[in-house]
Amino acid sequence: MIPLELLHDLAQLERGPRQLLELLHRLAVDTAHARAYKVMPSEVTLHQSQELLAAALGCHRVTVWRWTQVLKAAGLLDARKHYTTSGKATRADGTVYAVALKEGIRPRLRYADLAHQWRDLDADRRAGHTAWKALQQSSTPTEVDWYLRLKTWAVNPGQTESPLLSDCCTAPQTVQDVTYALPLLGEAHASKRGELVGMLADALAHALNDPHSQRWYCRLIWNAWTVEVEGRAGLQALAAQLARLDIDRREWEDLRNPAALLAARMR
Repeated sequence: MIPLELLHDLAQLERGPRQLLELLHRLAVDTAHARAYKVMPSEVTLHQSQELLAAALGCHRVTVWRWTQVLKAAGLLDARKHYTTSGKATRADGTVYAVALKEGIRPRLRYADLAHQWRDLDADRRAGHTAWKALQQSSTPTEVDWYLRLKTWAVNPGQTESPLLSDCCTAPQTVQDVTYALPLLGEAHASKRGELVGMLADALAHALNDPHSQRWYCRLIWNAWTVEVEGRAGLQALAAQLARLDIDRREWEDLRNPAALLAARMR
């Protein structure tokens, strides 16, 4: 992936707009990996909450809006409010951003991006999956916590926390749960990391109907963590493979053994 500073001339930007662009670019890269595109796109469109972006950047949401206008005017991204039907009214449910991932691209939102139903606002409100709910939590999130929430929202709009963050008593159950939870290995205390790896491996073994291979999944996750510790994107690479496999399970009607397919891809 081309670094942001090689995509754009950032010298023109003040600190605030640059921080917002850096954050959105990082989210766009992670979202592209989570969506498991077969070919890396020139730009990524993602849905976000300006309230959560503001919290992560330590500013007011109006400031995020103002910085967004600066970046739009400079051609560094495109952004518009997104509207959906809630009850009998039309309401804004977030902001859609287009972010460049390749050189020479001026990001641009298209009709399909704005017409897409990114989230079910009524269902999210009933389930408590709102930015307001996340901001009311009593704990004081770290910078990493905020990023994980933004990343989860980008991949699955309306969600602000992975299952393990939102409820420590709830074990991951699906491949998607494991994909979202992998970054938590970096936050887990060393004494708890083994337990978390075991939970993730169990979830994969059951989700892929491969209960006898739990140890192999443990080794797979530990290997990814080892690569991460060495300074490479081991967890991100594994998350991308799992996201790709999850898509294949839904779209590949003749896929009989997804566990074997994952093993072949990880060799």
